[in-house]
Amino acid sequence: MASQFKNRLVGVTILVASVVIFLPTIIDGEKTSYQDEFIATPIQPEIKKHTLAGSDTLIVETESNLTSNRNQAAIDAIEGKDKKQETPLAKNADWEIEEVAKSVTLSDKPQKMAGEKQFPESAWTIQLGAFESAENINTLLKQLQLAGFQAHTVPRKVTDGVLTRVFVGPDVSEKRLKEQLPRLKKLTQLEGKILPFKATNP
Repeated sequence: MASQFKNRLVGVTILVASVVIFLPTIIDGEKTSYQDEFIATPIQPEIKKHTLAGSDTLIVETESNLTSNRNQAAIDAIEGKDKKQETPLAKNADWEIEEVAKSVTLSDKPQKMAGEKQFPESAWTIQLGAFESAENINTLLKQLQLAGFQAHTVPRKVTDGVLTRVFVGPDVSEKRLKEQLPRLKKLTQLEGKILPFKATNP
């Protein structure tokens, strides 16, 4: 019984091995291999030199014609010196050229751009100071507005840590602002400074 079992075991092993070896070949079929295609450049063909039958005689004749033409030109040049031909001048030989220079005058005052509007410095404002603390700026603004002053900041948005200037005004009368300085100093303990107000760049 052991020999019969061994024979069966060997047969099954051979069958499994042949399936493992030959089955992929049967399933895949014929394998294609990819190779780089090389295009051979053709060798430069030999160029045959063609010659004309009577080309040597043409070259000799052309050279002799050139030398005779040169000789003739030299003779004509020598004879031309002897016979000077005067070319007739134009009827108005004496032409005068006048240069007309435009006089350009520069004005002493620089011209201002057409799009740039000029605002008169007729308004004035009081700068109380420049602060970085947003809390202090907001407190000062409330204090000034409660006292009846028109107060604003530059830049308009108050941000903590950014240098912000506090202004009172603007007013068209510098005299009125000077009269308000003592009242502002008493209210805020700050020494104000009167500056011209610029609407485009406050």
